[in-house]
Amino acid sequence: MNMVVGVSCIEIFFPECQSLKDKRQMIKKIVEKTRGKFNISIIEVRQTNLWQRASIGFALMGVNRDHVDSAVEKIHRHIESLYLGEIINTWTEIIVMGNEV
Repeated sequence: MNMVVGVSCIEIFFPECQSLKDKRQMIKKIVEKTRGKFNISIIEVRQTNLWQRASIGFALMGVNRDHVDSAVEKIHRHIESLYLGEIINTWTEIIVMGNEV
C-alpha cells in the first residue's frame, strides 16, 4: 500500500491590517474558503502578535506524489488568488510512505 502526505506552510503579509483583529479576520477568510474548496486540514501556525504577518499550515494525503504535488500548488494559487495578503514564503514537504508505483 502506498500513501503520500503533503504538508505546507505559507507565510503571508497583510499590508492592509491595522490590528490583530484585522489579521484574525483575514486568516479566518483564508482558512474557511480554502478548507471549503479543498477539504483539507488547515490552521494558523506560529501564532504571533505581529498583526501584518501570519503563517498558515495545511496537510493533505493522496496515493501518488504527482497528485499531491499538484494539489499543494493549486492550494497555494488559490490562497494567492483570494488577494487578502501577499505570500512572502512557502515551505512544503512531501512524505512518501510505502513503495510508490
